[in-house]
Amino acid sequence: MFKKLMLFLGVLLMVSVSAYAEEKYSISGQVTFSGHENIYVSIYTMEEFANFKKSLPSPPFSQKIKPNPEQIKSGRFSFKFSSILKRSYCIIAFQDLDNNGKLTCDTWGSIEEPICFYKEPTDVGLGTPNWHNVKFELVRDITGIIMKLDETAL
Repeated sequence: MFKKLMLFLGVLLMVSVSAYAEEKYSISGQVTFSGHENIYVSIYTMEEFANFKKSLPSPPFSQKIKPNPEQIKSGRFSFKFSSILKRSYCIIAFQDLDNNGKLTCDTWGSIEEPICFYKEPTDVGLGTPNWHNVKFELVRDITGIIMKLDETAL
């Protein structure tokens, strides 16, 4: 009787854990660019997005890419984020022209470095996109993203 009870509890525990396990996905794509400076690709939650001009998310949600000669010649590199929880995110890539490890803005907060978003903003106005216009819901693996950095900033 004790063995049956323990077996039942073990199966019940395994079913409960798997039912409540959070879904995780991957996001991958390419960034096109010109130049040779470091490029940062980052995934932001809504909370982190509020300060995207001042700080990067912690690894593994932020990747620093130093383009190699082959990537510089082709003007593109690949990125991949794995084991990302199901929720709302924004992906931002920027080219660090002054090599200071952060997005450079002027005294009014206008971005001075090439930047692009996975979901391009339509509401830039004064240079700060709205979260609701750049977010997406991660509910499955996403592949084939193409993000284009150019010489202009927001």
